[in-house]
Amino acid sequence: MHDLPFGVVIDSTGSVARAFGNVRVTPTTFVIDRRGAVAHRFVGAPAFAALHRRLDALLAEPA
Repeated sequence: MHDLPFGVVIDSTGSVARAFGNVRVTPTTFVIDRRGAVAHRFVGAPAFAALHRRLDALLAEPA
């Protein structure tokens, strides 16, 4: 078994889905910036090249 390099939410009550804009489609991927704000939202299977570009850009920003 491999560990994922990011957190995964188990939302058995739906409270997290409501808090993030009433998520109705899985998977939905949120990229959170250093300030804790949603920097990008991918609905459905993410385009991994775009996800990696977005992560690289956020990681390049000053802390």
